[in-house]
Amino acid sequence: MEVKAKIINNNIEKEIKVSSALIDTIYEIIKKTYLEAKEIYVKNPTNADNEQLSDFLTYILAYPKGVETPKVIVSNERVNFNNNYYDEFLDRVLVCFSGGVDSTGALLKLIDERKNPVAFWCDYGQPYRNPERKAVERICKKLNVPLIEAVLDLSDLISIGGERFGHVFPARNLMIASIGLCFRPKEIVLAGLCDELVVPDKSLRMYDEFGKYFEVPLYSPFVDMTKTEVLCVWKAKWDKYLDARETVSCYSDNGDCQNCSSCAKREVAFVASDYTDYYPEVFTNQHELIEGHWFSRVDIFQYERRTDMLIALSKYKDKLTLKLQELVEYNCEKYKDEIAKRRKQLEKLKKV
Repeated sequence: MEVKAKIINNNIEKEIKVSSALIDTIYEIIKKTYLEAKEIYVKNPTNADNEQLSDFLTYILAYPKGVETPKVIVSNERVNFNNNYYDEFLDRVLVCFSGGVDSTGALLKLIDERKNPVAFWCDYGQPYRNPERKAVERICKKLNVPLIEAVLDLSDLISIGGERFGHVFPARNLMIASIGLCFRPKEIVLAGLCDELVVPDKSLRMYDEFGKYFEVPLYSPFVDMTKTEVLCVWKAKWDKYLDARETVSCYSDNGDCQNCSSCAKREVAFVASDYTDYYPEVFTNQHELIEGHWFSRVDIFQYERRTDMLIALSKYKDKLTLKLQELVEYNCEKYKDEIAKRRKQLEKLKKV
């Protein structure tokens, strides 16, 4: 299949098309996953070992927990390599870009290191693609970074699997990276955080093995960091390029609904890092999520997520619901030593 893409560079736009056997294979795997196949048979679109590639692709699909996903079986038959690549950005660093804090932070880090990155955004039919597109175009224009916008409409599949998968899109990052390979980058950056590594296609195994199968390194500069920590470094080093509040991380079509789980996580990071100093309305609008879901799991959260949440909520405790105030008070006392340790860590990051 052909993937349409728009290149925006130095205020000049042009339309191109790319294609590859790998894109076709990953698309087939995703489609059959949404159609609830038990096994998926595909030809090998790489030079990798069949069994190892089968195991890797099956692992990538195994998410979310509790949802049955298929087994991928790669046959001995090789795909005819009829690839259509685009070479303008040959051997550049390609950043999988969404306009959010993490991917924008990765872009800024590379700019700061003078690595001349290219931003790559994919419209695959995600419900929130319009605010994402506006954000990535605005940010890239401001930073004078070339932007590739690829379009592969998978909205029909997303609607089919909405109830089973929710906001999860199986193998989404693998699909995005496979399209990115058509631009023949030196390496690909996928800005996963330490608390996201449970997602197979943003996991340590994905980062470790992607280059083995697809011959281009894939990595995250923030694999040992949280969003809060990224924002601490951002305030210390990258504010000269861009205000972090210009980023977008929201499940709605307006980019900042202040009434979804993505907005809630984002605002925790902004408050805990001291990047912002105002009360986020999402703490009120999503109080049931925070009270019922977050605090029911607070004891099993990673240390960083637990303490960042408590630091952020305690800062505006008087504005919270009564139930949430009680939960925050109790857990702040319970984890006071952890919180003190975490505050010191964050303060050190603000001085890098």
